[in-house]
Amino acid sequence: MIATVTLNPAVDKTLVVPNFAAGKMNRGQVERVDPGGKGTNVAKALRQLGCPAVALGFVAGLNGQFLRRSLDGLGIPHDFIDVPGETRVNLKIEDPLLGIETELNEPGFPVSAEHLEEMERRVEEYAAGAEVMVFAGSLPPGAPPGVYAALIQIAARRGAKTILDASGAALREGVAARPDLVKLNRAETEELLGSASDLEAALSSVQAMGPAGVVISLGAEGAVAGWAGRRYRARPPRVETRCTVGAGDAMTAALACALASGTAFPEALRLATAAGAATAACGGSSVASRAAIEALLEQVEVSELDEGTAK
Repeated sequence: MIATVTLNPAVDKTLVVPNFAAGKMNRGQVERVDPGGKGTNVAKALRQLGCPAVALGFVAGLNGQFLRRSLDGLGIPHDFIDVPGETRVNLKIEDPLLGIETELNEPGFPVSAEHLEEMERRVEEYAAGAEVMVFAGSLPPGAPPGVYAALIQIAARRGAKTILDASGAALREGVAARPDLVKLNRAETEELLGSASDLEAALSSVQAMGPAGVVISLGAEGAVAGWAGRRYRARPPRVETRCTVGAGDAMTAALACALASGTAFPEALRLATAAGAATAACGGSSVASRAAIEALLEQVEVSELDEGTAK
């Protein structure tokens, strides 16, 4: 079983707005409304991959009730902690004419020290029966930047493998807790290190901070990864990208599924790259089906890097 932890979930609302223009009246159509937040998206992708998962985290208000009902409808078990306030709404604006997407994300509900202590107890409980725990997404107001580090340490002590997918100070402190795997994108890597122009050096620098493995996703260019002293490059097939929201989360889900099953790392990276590409071809915050992922699997090229070839 894989447990996902989403401290700051969301309701993702996707609007299609042709010729979207900032500062002007825009008219669009709601395309879809989805349960969201990085960890929630990971749980949805795990279900598509056929990996048993449970979604943990905080929820609040009517939007929190929507999130629970949505996961019930998808057949995804969950065990959220209720907090005061309202679960945030993240607005995704897709412009089909200009081919661009814009995201407007709310900060989320505040959490207290008591809420975080309850989350620590919940993580300790589930880590005892989980092969992998995934800690993903932004932190809600009131959560200190070291919260992921503390939760990773708790999960590891109970025997679960851990994956971190975060950004900013939460990522910086989280990697020091030595998770089994860290998933980043290029922007997050640059924020963490100050530069990501030399990707192979970036892999080494992030691994030196503590995590056993590192995967840096590169959008349509695929990913680079470091694991067990080796470096890899994955290149996806060309797909028509509709929306990149959730593509990185699908990669994280595939890596978690592979880590739980003991899959060899190059094949884990191949599955993750196919999952990311297939999800980018979907709309809104939807995740690709298992059939769509498997259709791309053999088209993903995974090779071991020679020094200086990761740029």
